[in-house]
Amino acid sequence: MKITLNGYYGFANYGDELFNLASVLAARRWWQGHKIDILGPPVAGIDASFRVPRWFPRSLYTAPAFHGKLSRLSFLAAAMLTRDLLVYAGGSTLSYGSIMKKIQRIAAERGLTKFAGIGVSIGPFADAADEAEAARFLRKFSYFSVRDKKSVALLEKMRVPVKPLLARDLAGVLPLLLPPAKPDAAGAAAQPPTLGVSLCYSERLSGGDTAREDRRNAALVEGIVRFTQRERVRVRIFCLNTHPIWGDAALSGQLQALLEARGVPVEPVSAENNLIGCWHGLASCTAVLSVRLHGGITAYVCGVPFSLIEYHVKCADLLDDIGQAAALRIGPDFADPAGVDRILELLFRQPPRPTLPRETYTAEAALNYTRVPWATPGDPSGR
Repeated sequence: MKITLNGYYGFANYGDELFNLASVLAARRWWQGHKIDILGPPVAGIDASFRVPRWFPRSLYTAPAFHGKLSRLSFLAAAMLTRDLLVYAGGSTLSYGSIMKKIQRIAAERGLTKFAGIGVSIGPFADAADEAEAARFLRKFSYFSVRDKKSVALLEKMRVPVKPLLARDLAGVLPLLLPPAKPDAAGAAAQPPTLGVSLCYSERLSGGDTAREDRRNAALVEGIVRFTQRERVRVRIFCLNTHPIWGDAALSGQLQALLEARGVPVEPVSAENNLIGCWHGLASCTAVLSVRLHGGITAYVCGVPFSLIEYHVKCADLLDDIGQAAALRIGPDFADPAGVDRILELLFRQPPRPTLPRETYTAEAALNYTRVPWATPGDPSGR
């Protein structure tokens, strides 16, 4: 079968490209015999067939204006006409009824293309009309696995006939497929304690409460400065989205300049052409403080103590699902630098672990791939 993986690919976002990477590696283990390609431009570190050729300008493919949407629609249409199955793989891409979703729904209704979703979140929707249009499309899917309980409830409310499998985030399978590199005992002892940090904007990019966001980010930065100056730890700043419009370069650069001015050693790490480097870099931190969801997920599945800022409902849903300790949680209205300092101190001392073991999460994330109808028969462990 000819399968195209579809998602928010090519937009320079670490989390979405992790879905890409995880699905390519998992398909080699559990979907042998099928022809897999990716609906997006090539990504450094992922050895796969991409439908967008290298010569096609990435800036055009990802542009928010009409010409960008038209280019994405042309590649999508080609996939719908030539592939047996389009699989939405990971993320919150099934959250609104856009014109591209309407075109796909029409293709599904007319039997031109089959659709499935793995490791996805459903919603949130802008309004009832948006939800109703999305529901028409989702009812045409042949298979679903979802990463949170709210998505199960939404699919039931939308009267989607396919019963979804409740699994986990697709990136959770990566410790099985790309084990994090761990230094030997001597190498680990020689490394200074390292705090991994990932910052990003959200409200100002989505029309939300920018004053709340500014207060929260100011508290995070001040708390990081207080802790790192006192404890003399190294800070590894991860810029996990390098898109020129929606990326994190400005915030990351501001934090780096502030810390260096206070004498704190800083190691900047960019996700640009460095997807696997970010994965291993986060995994080797002593602790992680992340605004971006997949900075936190990477830390969790790699056994690194972490705190994830709940700027979006998807972050809160994850922490609820894994049983993150209340003492490590930072809500969207958090504005207390001293509280950030206390959380960082706890992360570097004896932090409480999530109640859901990371090994369980990884095993359940693998179900996204081993339980699909097109999985290769045999031992699901891949041995």
